[in-house]
Amino acid sequence: MSTSALAAIRLALISLALLSLSCARMGVPPGGPEDKTPPEIAFEFPEAGSVNVPRDSDVTLQFSEPVNRPSVEASLYLSPEPGRRLRYRWSGRMLTLDFLDPLPENRTIVVTVGAQAKDMQGNALENSQTLAFSTGDHIDRGEIQGVSLLPDRAKSISIAAYLLGDTMPDPMIDTPDYRMQTDDQGVFDLGYLAPGVYRLFALEDKNFDGLWSPANERIGPATQDVQAVEGLVPSVTFAPTLQDTTTLGILRAKQIDVRTLNLRFNHEIAPDRFDVFDDVSLQTALQFSRDTSSTASWFVYLDDSLTTDSATAKVAVGDSMLTEKFAISTKPDTTHPKVAETYPANRSANRSVQQEIVIVFNEPIVFDATEDSLSVRLKADTTDFSVGAKQSDAMSITVVPELPIETGRKYVLGIPNSFVTDRSGNVWRDSLWTLTWYNYPVDSLGDIVGAIQSPELGPWLVELYRVRTGDPLETVFTNSAFKFVGYPQGDYRLRAIHDVNGNQMFDRGTVSPFAFSEPFQWHPDTIAVRPRWSAEVDILWTTLSQK
Repeated sequence: MSTSALAAIRLALISLALLSLSCARMGVPPGGPEDKTPPEIAFEFPEAGSVNVPRDSDVTLQFSEPVNRPSVEASLYLSPEPGRRLRYRWSGRMLTLDFLDPLPENRTIVVTVGAQAKDMQGNALENSQTLAFSTGDHIDRGEIQGVSLLPDRAKSISIAAYLLGDTMPDPMIDTPDYRMQTDDQGVFDLGYLAPGVYRLFALEDKNFDGLWSPANERIGPATQDVQAVEGLVPSVTFAPTLQDTTTLGILRAKQIDVRTLNLRFNHEIAPDRFDVFDDVSLQTALQFSRDTSSTASWFVYLDDSLTTDSATAKVAVGDSMLTEKFAISTKPDTTHPKVAETYPANRSANRSVQQEIVIVFNEPIVFDATEDSLSVRLKADTTDFSVGAKQSDAMSITVVPELPIETGRKYVLGIPNSFVTDRSGNVWRDSLWTLTWYNYPVDSLGDIVGAIQSPELGPWLVELYRVRTGDPLETVFTNSAFKFVGYPQGDYRLRAIHDVNGNQMFDRGTVSPFAFSEPFQWHPDTIAVRPRWSAEVDILWTTLSQK
């Protein structure tokens, strides 16, 4: 056999061997399954529950696996708070808290690792973990529990407790006596409290400093001040909100074009009236609308042109009157009007029948009723309806069908753009605008009926939610009994709020002036709605919220 033939055979054998080896190595990739196990505290010193601990002791925590050290340090809550007189010493999975001053005499020391502490793969503790020991002969056993609503996309929130004394605590400058984090449902159990009366806040502590930054952190007072006494476990709820403490003011006033003024505020507002005046005239803006790009910005629509170089906007908000000067613009209005909202909503499925269709625009319009009314078309399934259309106010059109709107049907409304212009003559941008909606058949809907069972007197607010949705579908104001009529099949939840002041609103409390939150409670179970059926549900008010 020739040398070249032997070489070819040798190369083929090597290739076959490599292929076999490659096939033998196919299978589960190296590294094993993804680590999703949360870390735990595997060892602690002093041991939990220890008494008469020497005042020169350090605290040692050993975790079950390597952890993200900055996340652990940021999640540590200590009572009493050592401030800057604390040093962190790490050795592998072990953290030593080196107190630079002696521990306080005859005091329960509480160390909490919050639920935002993570391992190296980003897995967080399942719940806050607490170690308590004492430099005296006993451990404080006061306890407060409850639940807080969580901000959107938040997995927990901080609970801050202040032992009340001669002065009221200010969460912007006073470090709380005790802190911990809720679990991912907002539930907390704050233990090992010294006897006394406490004021509590739920705080979205983004920078983990234990203090409230009003500009970007939500806060909520508890429903009451509570007394910590061994053997009793009072319960509170929180509903934190953004509470800007700065004085209401206008950040900017800018004339967009000859007919439109934009005003931006430092708070979200509900204006009562806008006035605009120059050196010649004063005009009250009868039409204004919220800027959808910002909750603190409004558009004001002027009836007459301004004639001088500058003018002043005046805004009435409750008891406040704000003013701001602005430069007058002669820029023409070239913006096309567009639909801001409709009733019913586009592509909606509706429980109740609405006999008039309302179309609201983003600016004042002119509706040309002389156009061929047959061009406005309403179709129910495959049937055409005759309709009448009129301008109902400066920014709205109302369409009224000649025959009743019915349940169990799909409707499509079409309006040509030539019917609508703004006051500057700009035509509605959509060449043929359509609105589609559907009305549920009556026999496809069910009801929820019940009552609040409580030793406390009402009134109450009862809110109905679809499971996994954020806003209530309906709210009932009642002294006990409630009924939600005509809802499609599915799973729902109920929340009761004790409307303490009877104003038919959920008051979530304020820091300045201080006001407690109204208490709330979730019904612990989901409620299944079925067609042609009334689900009977009672809410047993315990003041212990469930979520």
